[in-house]
Amino acid sequence: MSWLDHLLVRALPLVPRPVMERFAKRYVAGTDREHALEVGASLAGAGYRLTFDLLGEAVRDPAMVAAAAAEYRALLAALEARGLERNVSLKPTQMGLDLDPELCFRTVDALVEDAATRDGFVRFEMEESRTVPATLEVFTRLRERHGGRVGCVLQAMLRRSEDDARALLAAAEPLNVRLVKGIYVEPPEVAFQEADEIVASYLRILRVLLEGGAFVAVATHDERLVEGCASLLEEEPAWREQVELQMLLGVREDYRRRLREAGWPLRVYVPYGERWRAYVTRRLRENPRLARRALFGVFSRRERLTD
Repeated sequence: MSWLDHLLVRALPLVPRPVMERFAKRYVAGTDREHALEVGASLAGAGYRLTFDLLGEAVRDPAMVAAAAAEYRALLAALEARGLERNVSLKPTQMGLDLDPELCFRTVDALVEDAATRDGFVRFEMEESRTVPATLEVFTRLRERHGGRVGCVLQAMLRRSEDDARALLAAAEPLNVRLVKGIYVEPPEVAFQEADEIVASYLRILRVLLEGGAFVAVATHDERLVEGCASLLEEEPAWREQVELQMLLGVREDYRRRLREAGWPLRVYVPYGERWRAYVTRRLRENPRLARRALFGVFSRRERLTD
């Protein structure tokens, strides 16, 4: 991790808002629902699957939980009205996990019910390691009620995740998992620290999930993981029906386009909302190595999707 990465992160609070807006524009669809819907429509027209994500986490006010839930309900209705895929992702702490796990369960339960009436899907995300036990407890209850209408996330960098995958597979309900490397800074006793260790963990967990019959969203921009996934699918072609690739808006778009053109089913995460600055700043502080990559992204354009 270079001195430049640390310097960029420490300077973030001093960056003027207009500059920060440009800094974030490549990776965030906009501040409101309409911006997100416009970006989503363009992506859908170019052949991508979609997941929409309202920015916000670490919520400690019940009124903010209610407001986020209301926005998700409005988003689901707008997606249905526009004929776009009703697929959303939300953070446990955005839904009140830090306030009360029961509040979180009730809030997300109602949203999954709403999504189900619109033939939709809700991804219940994963955050830093301290939240993992409560997140999985809430997800287990949601999955018991809604089956495949709700999915979870596992982070390959966490040492516990392979065991978590096996425990999730032991239940009878359909399992839909988004598998990520993980971006949170965690201590060595909790998480693998070296890139090769994280890649190896990711591919082990991916095999476990596929062998167990789960649907796996392979969320990565790392060519090693895509190639590793491809090798597994060559080994067992039936697993192709259990996999899609997922990438974040604005990240490695040329590579994303090549994968789509090669026939991979590919989903793009479309984040939006007023809390974009907190989102970008927190992500860069949690992983300073992303700072330089994000800075360079300011000077490049998003993929042109249509003529």
